[in-house]
Amino acid sequence: MTTTGSDVWGEGLASSGSTLHLVYGTGSLRYRRSNDEGATWTNESTIGSGTLHLTDPIIADGDDVWVVYLDNIRFFNDWCCSRDAGNIWLRHSGNRGATWDAPVRLSTPASAFRLSLAYAAGRLHLVWMDYRDNVWDTYYRRSRDRGMTWDPEVRIAQSTGPFGAERPQVAARGDSVHVTIWDDRAPNPSCRPGTFTFPKCPDTFHIRSTDGGTTWGPIVNVANGGMYFSGRNDIAVAGAAGVLINYNVDVAGETGSKLFVVRSTDNGATWQPPTRLTFSANASDHGSFIGAGDSAYLVWHDDRNATNREIYYRHTPNAGATWDAEEQVSSGAAGDSSTPLNAVTPGYAHVIWIDNRGGTYQVYYRRRMLPVEPPAIDAGIDAAPAEDAGPDAGADGGATATDDGGGCGCSSSSHAAPWSLAPLILLVRRRRRSAASPAGS
Repeated sequence: MTTTGSDVWGEGLASSGSTLHLVYGTGSLRYRRSNDEGATWTNESTIGSGTLHLTDPIIADGDDVWVVYLDNIRFFNDWCCSRDAGNIWLRHSGNRGATWDAPVRLSTPASAFRLSLAYAAGRLHLVWMDYRDNVWDTYYRRSRDRGMTWDPEVRIAQSTGPFGAERPQVAARGDSVHVTIWDDRAPNPSCRPGTFTFPKCPDTFHIRSTDGGTTWGPIVNVANGGMYFSGRNDIAVAGAAGVLINYNVDVAGETGSKLFVVRSTDNGATWQPPTRLTFSANASDHGSFIGAGDSAYLVWHDDRNATNREIYYRHTPNAGATWDAEEQVSSGAAGDSSTPLNAVTPGYAHVIWIDNRGGTYQVYYRRRMLPVEPPAIDAGIDAAPAEDAGPDAGADGGATATDDGGGCGCSSSSHAAPWSLAPLILLVRRRRRSAASPAGS
């Protein structure tokens, strides 16, 4: 366990082959690396200054490692609360983190908040939510030469309501780039229950490019929650043409939100009805999704024990067709185990999360042996996309969901070994987890 004496905010985790790259910090950006799939770790080193913001600030491919972070921070209030937005900066290492190039600024004017970075086919894809027009819009920027130069930014989702186009997450495979956002553009009723009431309750949406980010298709509602928030979404690509989006939404007659996943088998052209993945009492929330080969790996925090939040995990070996049974990752010690992140190397699934069992939030880490070696890492090795099947079509996130609980529809495959302990990573994620702030994290 880390013993920093106080909470340290901001973190990121990425893999390339058997190497794991970890970055963390607010004010001072710090870095650690494992060359043996998490068995041992280097000492920390300082790679710069700035603020790491929420998920996906780091990606790796071969010897290259890229980190995006915020600097020139300014504070303002949106519909929710105080935000600490800034300009986006990039740090790059071409030798697996041994040395780092000078920082490069990627955005102005100090209005970026949540960042997500992906890599495929020699291109870097960056999305973020931006408040430059006093509403949240989603912006995109691309590098076609592994970060050497960058194309101009593009606004791919413009706000249509007070909630805005928020919380973008990106995944890429070959020439296909997939973004999910949380947005209030659907003709929904106002939200109930909840502290915040919007004229139209926000849902989970998908936007895709099939030409490597040059042009973008329509914004498609893939998880309509109706009168309930349908969001805190993440996205992964798996297999030759699979796209998976997880999200959480309240279920009528039950306590707290539950995790669902929607699946496309034709590169995001059409979407199947949602599958429900969690059935515990109280809330399942803050899912983190990553694909590797035909598999995808989902971790989340769960309040089934209302006084002792824990981390859970599920795996699909076939791009979301079936799901293995859930597993508990964190140890069950008293405290708040929350906001996990995950990564995959050839032999292991890796999970980190923050935990306040010692009084302050410190980071814990575990890894689990995979049943087989995945052939490719999400946002890394290319896979040939399927031909487009037609115009995008959304899926209802409510009553049509497939029931995948209690063993129904689960894959018969099993993991080769239980979760194992591994060295602690000095990482902590910033989160606003108040029930009164549904879009804060």
